[in-house]
This record gives sequence, structure tokens and C-alpha cells, in this order.
Amino acid sequence: MGARRLQATLRRIGGVILGVAGVALVVRVLPLYLWPLVLGVVLIWAGWQLYIYDRSYW
Repeated sequence: MGARRLQATLRRIGGVILGVAGVALVVRVLPLYLWPLVLGVVLIWAGWQLYIYDRSYW
């Protein structure tokens, strides 16, 4: 049981590290005029997640 928990924790930590690296890469490369586009995409995605959460988990 302890080995599974350790493996899950390592997988989560690895996922967080990859996510942070990806965000850092995007922040460095993306020009300033594209940030409103990125914000719009993130807001659409977040809204969709809230919509399907209500339908899927209730």
C-alpha cells in the first residue's frame, strides 16, 4: 500500500513540474498582444469545465 501511495505522489509531483515548465515556456515565448487571446481561451475552458462538472457529477 505504501509503494502505491509513493508512486502516486511521485506522479503528481512530476505532473506539477511538467505543468510549471510548460507555463514558464509559454510565458517566455508568447508576445504581449496574444495574452487577451490566451485569457479568452482559458475562460472558455473554465466555463466548459464548470458546465460539464454540474452535469457529470450530480
